[in-house]
Amino acid sequence: MIKIVRSSSTNAEVTDYYLDVIGSIMEACGEKKYDETIELKQCDKKDIIIAPTAVDFIKIYFKGYKNIIYWMQGLDSEESFMRNGSKLRCFVLDLITKFSMKNALAIFYVSEEMKKYEENKFHISTDEKSFIMPCFNVSRTEALQKDESKYKKNIFTYVGSLSKWQCFEETIDFYKQIEKIDSNAELKIFTFAEEEAKKIVASKEIKNCIVTSVSPDKMTEALADVKFGFVLRENDPVNRVATPTKLSSYLSAGVIPIFSKYVKDFYNRTANFEFVVPISDFKPNDKLY
Repeated sequence: MIKIVRSSSTNAEVTDYYLDVIGSIMEACGEKKYDETIELKQCDKKDIIIAPTAVDFIKIYFKGYKNIIYWMQGLDSEESFMRNGSKLRCFVLDLITKFSMKNALAIFYVSEEMKKYEENKFHISTDEKSFIMPCFNVSRTEALQKDESKYKKNIFTYVGSLSKWQCFEETIDFYKQIEKIDSNAELKIFTFAEEEAKKIVASKEIKNCIVTSVSPDKMTEALADVKFGFVLRENDPVNRVATPTKLSSYLSAGVIPIFSKYVKDFYNRTANFEFVVPISDFKPNDKLY
């Protein structure tokens, strides 16, 4: 039997989608899934447990469950340091991550770059039990990808949280330079941190902009008239290993992604794509021409 341990993340709707995909893979292999109401303590010790974080993994492991699939959705210690600046917390998270990698039944990485980074960091090979499955939460919408009318106006979007590594303020600065070139350009921001985003937009004096939140199942519809979508990141490990969910949202709706080379897997895999806008380096306050 399979038990999915749900994420406590503020982005739970997205992470739950990914966890359910992993669960469906296990079901396709012949396993049966527990009802959502079944608690972990009611599961058999031999059951397969799907853990969404290293912290969840270690808690489950020391409760006696050994068949655990670990979904590595990010670099825990590096993200923690960006948020809190605590080296002690990073040290503990690194120990937990290494333990999880060594003892997992299987590991799902979100990118090849993530697998390489973590294996090199901890000197562990996980070739025999790892799978690469990029983050995504929507399916392709062919009608929007063929609708050429949406490309007549320069409507831009930012989808996601305001976490430091997602470079929200830098993206807004970058867009402000675009407004100086095209006064008719528009920006649509979709985030659950609405109030904080509105304050930043107001402080930057952005003109044609709306800020709202949309559930993942409504995102494709919300992007129906959008031409370009931002995924601008700086050069750090958290960004280099990422496959941001917003990329699947953009591509499914026919939105042309504007992204930096530091989203390495996507940058490398789209080298021959026609309708993408890769940026080698971006300096938000530089003048655009």
